[in-house]
Amino acid sequence: MSARGPMVSGLLWVRVVKREERRCTSCGRARAEGDPAIHDLVVAPADPRTPAHIAVRTPEDELRVWCPACYTRATKRLRRGPAVPPQTEALFEMEH
Repeated sequence: MSARGPMVSGLLWVRVVKREERRCTSCGRARAEGDPAIHDLVVAPADPRTPAHIAVRTPEDELRVWCPACYTRATKRLRRGPAVPPQTEALFEMEH
């Protein structure tokens, strides 16, 4: 299954993938020229929390290449929600 990132134009996708030399900017894995898996690469902002309506307007130099596995892992962590820090007594102390 291929990861789905924000939609970017075909030409923009090509420019970013070439700029990053067909390499995932998260794990560093590169795709060989002509490898059909190159079409599975996701071009998206470096911060996968960026909402899609903003991500599609991200400037080209701020876009990164993600392999499907890295993009899925990054977005899955975000869907689980932020880690909730343990509450401490100090949070509820009141000054007299």
